[in-house]
Amino acid sequence: MKITPQANALSTAQKTNPVKPFEEIAEGMESNFTSHMLAEMRKTIPKEEADSSAMEYYNSLMDYERAQLMAKSDSGLGVKKVILDQIVPQHMKHYLKNAHLEVRQGMTKENTNE
Repeated sequence: MKITPQANALSTAQKTNPVKPFEEIAEGMESNFTSHMLAEMRKTIPKEEADSSAMEYYNSLMDYERAQLMAKSDSGLGVKKVILDQIVPQHMKHYLKNAHLEVRQGMTKENTNE
């Protein structure tokens, strides 16, 4: 088996932060959700005349870029943290960066005092 530099770098990154693939998945899901939400919000704005196809394309690119920036920020919509709470195995939760205690432990009945 031949080990390439990329594979070696990947295994090193996974050793230092094994939840990185989970974080990328959650960030992508938040980005897609946010992009769709922005597009739907844009549809609610009343207009006198319809946008051209070029303007629609530009707006879709802007929505996508805004969604990417929001998902990468620590203060995004919070969807990423909720998804991470669901997909990261329990024994790996201590690797999560910038995770709040209640998200890391999960929103269970015991934690919400109901």
